[in-house]
Amino acid sequence: MLFVCLLQKRPYYLHSGKDSVPRKYLEKQDTSQNDEDPFGPTFRKLYFKEEEIDTREHSEKVKDKFAEAGNDTRNANQFVKFVNAHIQNKVSHLEKIKEAQRKFEEELNMFSSGTDVPVQKQSKQDNTNSDVENALIIRQLSAMINKYGIEKMSKALDQILAGKQ
Repeated sequence: MLFVCLLQKRPYYLHSGKDSVPRKYLEKQDTSQNDEDPFGPTFRKLYFKEEEIDTREHSEKVKDKFAEAGNDTRNANQFVKFVNAHIQNKVSHLEKIKEAQRKFEEELNMFSSGTDVPVQKQSKQDNTNSDVENALIIRQLSAMINKYGIEKMSKALDQILAGKQ
């Protein structure tokens, strides 16, 4: 370590010895050279290097590292949960869009062609009672009337019936 002291324009340096026994003493530097500015950057700077020696036992260091690793793990787990929740929201949003698209296509097919019923629906209709079937149709029609209005529904039904004749 090197310490620079300025006392009445006389720089003194504090050296630590390089022997097996460390010694600290002040040594006077030759100041006969007046070439340099005594207030220049070489004389104004003080360098202090503090070496931090960890005096804790190894078990205490391990406990601290273990606690730090636990915190890092918990932070990573929270981030993973956040990302998974975000992805789940996006997936559910996509499923809702697909369901809405499917319903739209079914309603569009119902208006465009009255006789083209998918094979799966025909097999389901053959297996159910006529009362249940009628109740289901009434429920769907009432939902469509609420959605599109009675005037649009009656015009669409008139067009379908006119196309069959």
